[in-house]
Amino acid sequence: MQLFIHWNPSPDFVSFGIFSIKWYGIFWGLSLISCFLIGRYIFKKLNRDDEKITLAIQYVFVGGLIGARLAHILFYQLDFYLANPADIIAVWKGGLASHGGFVGGLVGLYLFCKRNSEFTFFWILDMGMLMVVILASLIRFGNLMNSELYGKETNVPWAFIFVQIDNIPRHAVVLYESLAYFFIQIIMLVLFNKCKESKPGLYLVTFLISVFSVRFLLEFYKEPDGFILLNTISKTQLLNLPFIITGIVLAYFVMNNKLSYNSNNQ
Repeated sequence: MQLFIHWNPSPDFVSFGIFSIKWYGIFWGLSLISCFLIGRYIFKKLNRDDEKITLAIQYVFVGGLIGARLAHILFYQLDFYLANPADIIAVWKGGLASHGGFVGGLVGLYLFCKRNSEFTFFWILDMGMLMVVILASLIRFGNLMNSELYGKETNVPWAFIFVQIDNIPRHAVVLYESLAYFFIQIIMLVLFNKCKESKPGLYLVTFLISVFSVRFLLEFYKEPDGFILLNTISKTQLLNLPFIITGIVLAYFVMNNKLSYNSNNQ
């Protein structure tokens, strides 16, 4: 008889009657604190003023949250939210698309740079990639606490039975993803300690290729959201391809030193 992991946590970290603190919210908070600490570490290593890190994170957080929510609504559950508009703002229940979060975060970062001209967009984008992978890792752990984004049926000994979903052993894809992002975050910080700013765009390229390749590959183990290409590639996988291709194209320019932060202040 195989022993699988029976997964049935409450989504509430603590509950006080009608009010509760969600695990998802806890991991969102931890992710923002982690981003701040990593950002301060990076700025100190580069002898930069770290006073505006909190403000930059706020811009990226708001932009990323709006973008992630809109993308989830538009690409995955439009019919549901049209029928239940009050749930649009219920982000504590989950339902954030990382692709939209990335684009929304870029918009937030651009607006931050417009109001803080001492930073160039490309420089802070490149450095920002060193901070945000831990955010993705922790948020995915929040998804796990919500029993969300479960994988396909499997008999591997580390399979999870998501009791709130069914009694079928499945791949804990969201846990795989969280661990993969954590590993990528460590690799990127090691890369930073060795390279600093010697290759403009290096961290952006590393982020785009590694993070979205992980997303693409792990989708093969997740319950598909509908096939689009060759009855094999899902909607989510297709959304990953532009980011991976962009990373590969930018890698050519990075390796040939064709990119610059383009600012005398940086």
